[in-house]
Amino acid sequence: MPPPMLLNDGTEMPQIAYGLYQVKKDEATRCVADAIKAGYAHFDGAAFYDNEREAGRSLTEECWYTTKVWTTDSTFEDAVASVKRSRSELGRDLDLALVHWPVPGKHVDMYRALVHCKEELKIVKRIGLSNYTEDDYEELEKSGLVKVCRPVVNQIEVSPFLYRKECVDYFQEKHIVVQAFKPLQRGAALQNDTVKAIARKHSVTEAQVLIKWGLQKGLCVCVKSSNATRMAENLKEWWGLDMDDVSALDALTTEEALAAWRAHYEKRRAGTAGPWGPGPRPILEDVAPPAPEPSPDAPSPSPEPAAVPPIEPVPAYEAAADAPAPEPAAVADADTETCRVDSSTVEIPAQALEEPGDPRPSPKRARVDEAPAVAEPEPAPAPAPTAAPELDAATVKKMTVAKLRAALAARGLDTKGLKAALQARLLEAIA
Repeated sequence: MPPPMLLNDGTEMPQIAYGLYQVKKDEATRCVADAIKAGYAHFDGAAFYDNEREAGRSLTEECWYTTKVWTTDSTFEDAVASVKRSRSELGRDLDLALVHWPVPGKHVDMYRALVHCKEELKIVKRIGLSNYTEDDYEELEKSGLVKVCRPVVNQIEVSPFLYRKECVDYFQEKHIVVQAFKPLQRGAALQNDTVKAIARKHSVTEAQVLIKWGLQKGLCVCVKSSNATRMAENLKEWWGLDMDDVSALDALTTEEALAAWRAHYEKRRAGTAGPWGPGPRPILEDVAPPAPEPSPDAPSPSPEPAAVPPIEPVPAYEAAADAPAPEPAAVADADTETCRVDSSTVEIPAQALEEPGDPRPSPKRARVDEAPAVAEPEPAPAPAPTAAPELDAATVKKMTVAKLRAALAARGLDTKGLKAALQARLLEAIA
């Protein structure tokens, strides 16, 4: 691992970063964990990569994490909200936040938002740029914001196949670290004959050749691999390119490559929808989407059922209509209590007798056997109170609401309240 790079704010940043672009959500947690084991301490992320929460599950306090604000969040408010969301998803403050692309007429406000996040909110330790050209930076300088808070990094695409030497020199002369993304050209550069020849010469891999070229140019290099073995290979630092190697690699940039970069630059800075859509990044990921509008052809929703719908008497029970109604039980063994309604016995779950706000789920409606009204019998004398049974804390926590109330009543205590209150009252009584 090469030594860290000194930034213009006096702090240090690891020179090789593990890039999280196009790392799938279901692989991000593992990839970050494997990269840490291999020796990486710098992770390059972004809102646009849509995997910050998953990556954050494996990050340690010692890891450096960079995020970026996407082009859809080009207002001051939206840019601040994006940084806040990245911090929330990661569960930690951010080491570095960048303006991902210099949106014309808007990137200055985006940078102003990053200054606010660093200087006022203090949720970002450093701020910087990404994909800025010399002209973009001069526009930012004219705003005066650079004097308030200097960018420490400009992350741009750099490799032997896209070496914009003037741009690299410009930012390095201003003491802004140039971080190179896509140094391997997503694998395509590994098949180049010049790269292969240099790799054979030094008995290293083609990827190591391209990474070493960037390090020897004084760049911070952002690499990616989902293979743990290659992750470790990309960090090896025991060899070096000679002047002939560097010259041969410098010559690989073509006019066609520069034209393709320019077209991509104009497309991205003009605005591209994020994974969440064309608008600003949502503030909260877990907000449920709004319910769809009902179709005109859809059937009308069913009306709410009556509180207690009428039920026809069951013939098998009609003969019992003249029989005296049974006395209500004081406490049922199950989670039910018995009450009398017009001389018919109705089993009502104890949950239904709870006070408003009881969080327990509502049970299915009980069946009612309707019968002709009969005279109310004389109430039986109340039984003599029995001694309260011995209880322990474990038993109390398993008791139903009905049994809790019965136990409290046996002790002459208040039986009103929800289950948690009843348990607390009974635990206090038996303590």
